[in-house]
Amino acid sequence: MNKVQLQSRRHFLKKLALGVGSASLLATQSKLQLMQSAMAMSTDYSGFTDHKSLVCVFLFGGNDSYNMLVPYEQAAYNQYKSVRSNLAINRESLLPLSGNQYALHPSMPDLQMLFNQDNLAVMGNVGSLIQPTTRNNYQNENIPLPADLFSHNHQQEFWETGTTATGSTHPPGWGGRMMDMLITANADQSSPALFSLSRNSVWQRGEKPLDFVLNPNSGVEQIKAFENKDWPRYKNSRIAAWQKILQQGSPSLLNQQLSNTYIRTNERISNLVEQYAIAPEITTVFPGEGGFGKQLSTVAKMISIRENLGMKRQIFFVGIGGWDTHGNQLNDHAERLSTLNAGMSSFYKATEELGIEDSVTTFTASEFGRTLSINGDGTDHAWAGHHMVMGGAVDGGKIHGEMPQLILDGPDDAQDTGRLIPKYGIDQYGATLGKWMGMTDSDLLEIFPNLSNFNTGDLGFMI
Repeated sequence: MNKVQLQSRRHFLKKLALGVGSASLLATQSKLQLMQSAMAMSTDYSGFTDHKSLVCVFLFGGNDSYNMLVPYEQAAYNQYKSVRSNLAINRESLLPLSGNQYALHPSMPDLQMLFNQDNLAVMGNVGSLIQPTTRNNYQNENIPLPADLFSHNHQQEFWETGTTATGSTHPPGWGGRMMDMLITANADQSSPALFSLSRNSVWQRGEKPLDFVLNPNSGVEQIKAFENKDWPRYKNSRIAAWQKILQQGSPSLLNQQLSNTYIRTNERISNLVEQYAIAPEITTVFPGEGGFGKQLSTVAKMISIRENLGMKRQIFFVGIGGWDTHGNQLNDHAERLSTLNAGMSSFYKATEELGIEDSVTTFTASEFGRTLSINGDGTDHAWAGHHMVMGGAVDGGKIHGEMPQLILDGPDDAQDTGRLIPKYGIDQYGATLGKWMGMTDSDLLEIFPNLSNFNTGDLGFMI
C-alpha cells in the first residue's frame, strides 16, 4: 500500500463536500446527506469464514525498550553501555536472539525462545507521529507534531486514537473503530466483540457500543442489581418489581426504548455468562493468583467460546502498570519484564493448546519509550520505542524496521538526552495489524487519521 494508493472514496467525498458551491440550500443539503451516507459506509466483512483475534497488551507508564532489547554485537553493545552507564545490562547475562545482533533482557527467557522459534517478532522504532519526522524537523518546528509529547495522558491518548482530543470528548480508539467495521463478520452484529480486562480504555471505544469490560477473576458478570440472589432480603422482590415494570409497556417512546435496551442487554449478558460457564477447561498454567496472568487466562477462555458466540473477529485489551521507571529501574524493570515474559508465553501456550495459535496475534503498546540518558538510577519520558508481536501468523524471529542510533545528541535524538525520534508511526503499526485482520485499505484510512502521510501502511511483520 503506497502513498498514492492511500486515497479512499471517503477522502474523495470529503474533498467533494468542501467544493459544494452556490447551489440552492435544498440541493446542497441533499448532496451532503448522500455524502455523509457514503462516508459512513464501510466494507461488508460478512463473508469471512476464518477466525482471528487481536490482543493488545498495554504497558502503562512508558516501557524502557532500550533495556528490553539490547544490542548484542560487541561494538554496538559498547556504544549502548557507554550511553547507559550504570543502567546498562551486563552483556554476559543477556539472552541472544537469532543472528546474535540483539538480545533480550535476562528476565525474558520464554520470549527469547518464542523469538528464536519464529513465533515472536520485534517491531523497532515506533512512536507517536503525524508524519515522518527528523531531528531537523523537530528542532526547527516546521512540521506538525503530536500535542504534549512526553506527557503520560496525552501520549496514551495519541497511542490509542491516533490523535488528541480538542474538547471534552475523546475521539474513538482504533481498536473500537476496527470492531465497528469488523462486526459485520460476526453472526450477531449487536453483541459486544471487543473485551477489556483492564477497565475502560479509550482504545476500545468505537462509535458503536460493542465493547465490554470483563472481570479478570470471574469473567462475565450479570448486572449486579438484578442478580437472582436470596440476600439481601429485598433482592427478589426488587427483581419482581422491575420485571413487572418492563412487562407493563408504555406509550412513551423513550420508556419503550429504555425497556427494550435493558431487555436486549440482559439477554446478551446472560448468553455470555452461560457460554463462559461451559467453556472448555484450559490446562495451561498462568503465573500468579491474579493480575496480568489472570487477564490473559480470561482472554484465552473467551476465545475458546468464539464459535458458540458466532464470532469470526474478536479484539481484546489487557494492561499491566508499573513501567514509569524514574528510579530503582534495574530492579523494577526486571520485575515487570519477568511478569510480561511469564504472562505472554503462557498465553501463547494456551493458544497452542486450543489449536488457534495461527489465528491469535498479541502485540505490545506503551505511551512512549524512555531516555537513553539516566537520572541517577532511572530514566525519564521519551518518544520512540520497540514493541513485540506474538503469534503463529507473525513473521517471527526478526527485528523489523530501521533501528535508531543509540547516541546522545546524535542524528536520531530530538534533543540531547536520548529522546529518540520514531521512524515509524502508530498508524502504520496499527494498520499492519488491521490488514492481518482482513481490513481493506480504505477502511484503514478511516481508522488511522495520519496513515496517508506515510509511504507505506504495512510494516511487514505479519505473514
